[in-house]
Amino acid sequence: MSRIVVVGGINMDLHLFGGRRPSSGAALVVDRYLTQPGGKGSNVARAAARLGADVQLVGRVGDDDFGHRCVDAIREDGVDVSTVSYSSTTPTGFVAIELQRGRHRTLVFVPGANDELDWSAVEPVVRSVGADDLVVAQAEVPPAVAAALAAHAGSTSTQLFLDPTPPERVGLDLLHAAEVITPDRAEAALLAGRTDTSEVWPSIAAAELTAAGARRVVVKTGATGAVLADEQGVERIPTLSIVPRDETGAGDVFIAALAVRRAEGARWAEAVRFANVASALSVADDGLLLPTRDAVDGAVGSV
Repeated sequence: MSRIVVVGGINMDLHLFGGRRPSSGAALVVDRYLTQPGGKGSNVARAAARLGADVQLVGRVGDDDFGHRCVDAIREDGVDVSTVSYSSTTPTGFVAIELQRGRHRTLVFVPGANDELDWSAVEPVVRSVGADDLVVAQAEVPPAVAAALAAHAGSTSTQLFLDPTPPERVGLDLLHAAEVITPDRAEAALLAGRTDTSEVWPSIAAAELTAAGARRVVVKTGATGAVLADEQGVERIPTLSIVPRDETGAGDVFIAALAVRRAEGARWAEAVRFANVASALSVADDGLLLPTRDAVDGAVGSV
């Protein structure tokens, strides 16, 4: 099977549940909390490995307890972590997330060692990928790394799958270099310079982004699935009906599943359907939930 190389962040996530709005100056009071290894790069790599892919992760953590716990969790899922490096001076990235009715809001984000990732660590890995291999990255990587990755993908046959988070870091170089971008509705609105006003709007945004030079756009529309747009046109693809409990990592699972099925040779629409189902299953419980291949395969037929 083709190899998937993931370039991205590694953090320790603190999930806070049942928060009550404090009075002015008072501490936020929560009912319970959960700590889990996270970060978009880590989540994508682990999700892809659980879905059966051969995965290598390029990232950076601190040489501290959080960093070692994160790398251990990634390794346990079968990901090659030989290209995850350790900083002796900067701690591992950290995120505090408040969960309210299944949706999350980032309260604190400390990039930490993620900001030390540089192109010298990434270049040897991406240069080694074969024609059938895929590279998955997020726009949150350091800008110099993103720019170099865009230049590399633009000048080679490298298939770059881009999660355009945060969208304000996505310039035309990244947009044009990526094989596919996977914004959610809010990100698509910022990328297209428009306001999300209706259920028809994601299809319009996807078409406009392809007209602006994106080869392929998949706009994630939550409970209604996703919109796929490329030179062949625009197609709405449904998802599994599920009651969401925690959206943490849903977008990461989506792009991981999309990459896995494309690496296996699936058509784009089929790969998006698979990614929709994997993402839906990932929101069914608290914290980061990475579905197994059997679970996704078993649910795809019902969509």
